[in-house]
Amino acid sequence: MDVDLESHLDDGAYLWGTLLTLRDGRPLEDEGYRPFVTWSRLPDADEGRAFAEFWRWLTGIRDRAAGQGRSFRAYCYSRAAENGWLLSSAGRFGPEGTLAVVKGVPGVAEVRRFISSPLWVDVHEAVATQFVSTSGLGLKVVAPVAGFTWRDPEAGGEASLGWYRDAQAARGVERDAGRERILAYNEDDVRATRAVREWITRFG
Repeated sequence: MDVDLESHLDDGAYLWGTLLTLRDGRPLEDEGYRPFVTWSRLPDADEGRAFAEFWRWLTGIRDRAAGQGRSFRAYCYSRAAENGWLLSSAGRFGPEGTLAVVKGVPGVAEVRRFISSPLWVDVHEAVATQFVSTSGLGLKVVAPVAGFTWRDPEAGGEASLGWYRDAQAARGVERDAGRERILAYNEDDVRATRAVREWITRFG
């Protein structure tokens, strides 16, 4: 499973995008891209609801894989951002939430156990051990080398902040188009993460 989040400054993480890929050919109905999102103005307890749904789905897939004798790994590109928001979400919306207590949000200790386990893998760390680049090793730099192209020519973290603000301010068709643009960008980010990790396995 590949994971990528979208946040707006320090206000909150409004989108957790996931891409589930199977290795052994056995079908699973959850395979593919799945977003867990809130469009409420942050900070808001609905952020906790989206995170709770993401966490239940991730841990459900993990537990189902174990029950079926499958291996499971969740991958992100540079875990600093994901870890920060995983812990922040648990702290703000978990059992002792500082903002609100939202059913289904885990406690900080549970999140810490997961992110310190071998089930949570930082793709950037693997890239950094095998490659050197004068342009850096960010996802937008490495993924094109691995053959991946974003659908949106303006794709980038700074641009997505503007898209989010526009989607918040707009109404009707314009609002819906802005949201779809963000979801497509997030989907491309998780697909880029998968492309990079599959690419580097050929050098491992």
